[in-house]
Amino acid sequence: MIEIENLSFAYDEKQIINGFSACFEKGERVCIKGESGKGKTTFLRLICGLEKPQNGRIDLFEVEKIGMVFQSDVLLPWKTAFENVKAVSDMETAEKWLGAFSLGDSMNKYPFELSGGMCRRVALARAVAFEPDVLILDEAFKGLDLALKTDIMGLIREHFSDRIVIFTSHDEAEVESFASRTVEL
Repeated sequence: MIEIENLSFAYDEKQIINGFSACFEKGERVCIKGESGKGKTTFLRLICGLEKPQNGRIDLFEVEKIGMVFQSDVLLPWKTAFENVKAVSDMETAEKWLGAFSLGDSMNKYPFELSGGMCRRVALARAVAFEPDVLILDEAFKGLDLALKTDIMGLIREHFSDRIVIFTSHDEAEVESFASRTVEL
């Protein structure tokens, strides 16, 4: 469970998040909604500990590992797709998730040899292979064609049915098919 109480954050004089409170339970897939520039990415970074709240608190109960897919793929360019995923898991797990995300034939390619959608799937495979207690997805399905997106959302839904998934998306069809609930920031 994640409990957030009276959370506030500002960049210099610009208030991004002001007095936000929410609770996230195991088994939920929660979409954080809000207009562009309203702090959705900052909120995800606060949960991950990449930013510190200026006011309020974030309590992570029974959460030891958080996995995140950023808006940009953040792959290690000197490692193959397989090595990028294996960096957070083992050989068998890396192969399993790359295969599940239709990258079995591209495991030995470097990021510069992959399309944008393929890099996105490597980033998703790495986050899932990490086996986090909480999976954070920041616009994680952008750039994927509908069939792949549907398959990957289904795999994540099934695999994380007993954990917390928090995500952002501007695609209403994604939100409708993937979220168990939405929270306005």
